[in-house]
Amino acid sequence: MKTLFLAFISIFCLIAIAESQSLVRGPYLNMTSPTSTTIRWRTDALTNSVVHYGTDINNLNQTATLANYVNDHIITLNGLSPETKYYYNIGYSNIVLQGDSKNYFRTAPIANKDYDKPIRFWAVGDMSKGNSLQVDMINAFHQYTGSHFIDGFVMLGDNAYDNGYDIEYQMKFFDYYKDVIKSKTLWPVLGNHDYANNYSLRINHQLAYLDIFSLPENAELGGVASNTERYYSFNYGNIHFVMLDSYGLENVGGNYYAVYDTSFSLQYLWLKNDLMNNTMPWTIVCYHHPPYCMGNHNSDMEQDLINLRTNLNPLLEKYNVDLVLCGHCHTYQRSNMLKNHFGLEASFDSNIHIVQHTNGRYDGSPNSCMYIKNNETAKDSGVIYMVVGSGSAYPQAPFPQWPHDAMVYSNYLKNGSLYIQVEGNELQAKWISIDTAEYVKDQFTIIKNANKLKTIYTHMPDVVSLTASWRQGPYQWSTGDTNRTIQYFATVDTMIYVTDMYHCITDSFAIKANFIPTNLSEHQTLDFHIYPNPTQGELYITLPSTGIYEYQIFEENGHKVLSNFIDSKYKTFKLKLPKKLPNGTYFIQVINHEHKRGIQKFILNGA
Repeated sequence: MKTLFLAFISIFCLIAIAESQSLVRGPYLNMTSPTSTTIRWRTDALTNSVVHYGTDINNLNQTATLANYVNDHIITLNGLSPETKYYYNIGYSNIVLQGDSKNYFRTAPIANKDYDKPIRFWAVGDMSKGNSLQVDMINAFHQYTGSHFIDGFVMLGDNAYDNGYDIEYQMKFFDYYKDVIKSKTLWPVLGNHDYANNYSLRINHQLAYLDIFSLPENAELGGVASNTERYYSFNYGNIHFVMLDSYGLENVGGNYYAVYDTSFSLQYLWLKNDLMNNTMPWTIVCYHHPPYCMGNHNSDMEQDLINLRTNLNPLLEKYNVDLVLCGHCHTYQRSNMLKNHFGLEASFDSNIHIVQHTNGRYDGSPNSCMYIKNNETAKDSGVIYMVVGSGSAYPQAPFPQWPHDAMVYSNYLKNGSLYIQVEGNELQAKWISIDTAEYVKDQFTIIKNANKLKTIYTHMPDVVSLTASWRQGPYQWSTGDTNRTIQYFATVDTMIYVTDMYHCITDSFAIKANFIPTNLSEHQTLDFHIYPNPTQGELYITLPSTGIYEYQIFEENGHKVLSNFIDSKYKTFKLKLPKKLPNGTYFIQVINHEHKRGIQKFILNGA
């Protein structure tokens, strides 16, 4: 009887605690993949964990539960569909603790080097001092980006001042970012303040950070397994992210080594292996301590920064890293695209160490062409090193050497954060400041595998589709076209060019007409006839059947002059040619709904 009574009391106490519990932290998102995400939150009392979720905000018809009674709740949702928006709420038992219109996430795209849809990330460091500048930075970012979905939030270290204690994360990070982190997956790195600037913690890694975040350590999201949450990598679409710990130390044979020790550091060896096995076209490396800085820290005087620049930069450049994102300096600084500069500022030579002499802004101003990188060549390959430690610290007077000679843009007067968008072979980055009169203080564009000659072999006559390698128009084609993609009717060997609006980039297409049939019917898959031929302005097109067809008319040089659709209720359709069409030789191509096509040649000889 006594045992039953005690059991009853225990159950009663658990129910009483559960009924009185409230939300302390979160919810927040970690480790979003194409088919899963992890949702975390904290309650002030022990309860079980329940997440309701679904693709319809009014019908959360799926449930995930954990029976254990805990304060820190961690639930991973599995079996999700890629690139899909889900809504969710959190709670316990049959109680919904929190859930509103801001509770949603979108699963990641399947990692694929050819992925070409927009991917958007937010990056900032030193962003949680718990002040009004932090609020201004958050508001400025959302004011500028509007309704665009942000795939991830990269935290560049010193995530909670001053010592990275759990209570500091609560008061200065979670309380300020609570609406942000419901829908943006967190991807943090460690800074010195997350270690409380404490040597013992650098060795034993007993950090609140490692209890707060769920991060990949077994290559769950791509990359190479690190076997620790202190540093990791992941793939997202066509981007490979590498997240390093630039302050912690590792015990190897009784000695302690940082990431920049090229002989003994386990993290360095992992980094080398990870970069060596990366197959994604874009690589972004994130860590806290910058190799170049002349803000409130000096990269010529601080040994950690010197060691990172001397020992880590050669590896990053060898494996064609695109961006290095850091914090630590409470400023914004962006380098030129650099290569082979590993020494002090005095050794920097712009004629040697700058790969491409442009500021990359791509806005029509002088010297502002985008950066162009081709992965298969080394001559145009370099790294842009960025300091984005401008999250929440009050402006501080920089060192007299400000700005560092390697920088193309520097700002210590305004706080702000970085907005990155990758779409196929194009990366755009913008520094969003808290200046409401001019949010974007700095921007740049990198495009890959462009400004090239492409040779196209085709059977003649044939229509070839030509597409400019960049996305931002207008476009200036040698054919007179202005769209990004054109249809060119190839009849002879020819060279076609397309140039951007600022004359920064030109794609060339060499069309080789090596195989010209003697009879147009040789390569037709759709049989149709036209008459009269020659014509004075009217063509009768006899089709194999009724239905919807597309027709395209090309000049003899391949330039398309007319296209439209026919919804023919009869097998013969009358086409009136435009009066402005000059006399000459033309080709007409007709395409049906099965993409079968036929081509006929005709002569226009208007009266």
